[in-house]
Amino acid sequence: MNLPGLRDLSSRVEKLAAPLANDLTHSGEFAQAVAILASVQKTIRTEVDKLAARAWHAVNLPAGTDVQRLKQQVGSLDREVRLLSLELQQARKEAKRRGVDSRTEHD
Repeated sequence: MNLPGLRDLSSRVEKLAAPLANDLTHSGEFAQAVAILASVQKTIRTEVDKLAARAWHAVNLPAGTDVQRLKQQVGSLDREVRLLSLELQQARKEAKRRGVDSRTEHD
């Protein structure tokens, strides 16, 4: 079902609206309005996150920020364990090279 009248109408509206929309979106006022709206959005998001954290803590559950902090701590511990494992592996190789069984050294 092809409606040529609607296509013509759509083309005319686009030809009229496109330059206006282009001028509007490239204006300083538009950029300022977008910046203000982004700031307001960030403020609202921050306040909602704070409210959600208080609500989660009220029912004795961790908030998103708590989980994020724990993830960072686990990541840090994981890196530390990896480094210590590499050091231990190197020490065992060195001990083996020297002919010492490092596993029985501590007993």
